Amino acid sequence: MQLYREVLVLGYTGGYHVVNRYVAAIRKGIAKPARALTPSPRDITSWIMRPEETLSPSDITQLETVRNACPEIASACDLAREFTDMLRHRRGHQLRDWIQKAELDGPDAIGIFADSIRQDLQAVTAGFTLPYSSGMVEGHVDRIKTIKRQMYGRASFALLRARILLRP
Repeated sequence: MQLYREVLVLGYTGGYHVVNRYVAAIRKGIAKPARALTPSPRDITSWIMRPEETLSPSDITQLETVRNACPEIASACDLAREFTDMLRHRRGHQLRDWIQKAELDGPDAIGIFADSIRQDLQAVTAGFTLPYSSGMVEGHVDRIKTIKRQMYGRASFALLRARILLRP
């Protein structure tokens, strides 16, 4: 009961019987070690990709904990933030320097990504620099493909055409 009271003060939200069973298992020597709560990859990615000013204090603390625990995540975080900053502020002229840094100092996955950017550097630089976007067209293509997938094997081309043309 004393141990239960102590962990309650530390923020434990479970019941007394869970603690009691765990202590009994420890005494018998059959307990598995308690695991610390590890953030999911989705959470970590979300913390990295969102602007720092939109993160809550607890998110910032957890991200710093993850960065300190894994230098590769810290490097990936720095490179990803630098990349999104270039993209948001249209700084295509900095892309070559970022690619060099990513290939030399970044994790393997980011190095591969940087190499693929290097293969079509002019187009990517233009995409980073110019105010034009094909986002609207890509959105329509995605919408049409979704409709087509939904109707696959069930309807004729005439119905597909009607759904595409009449849909807002």
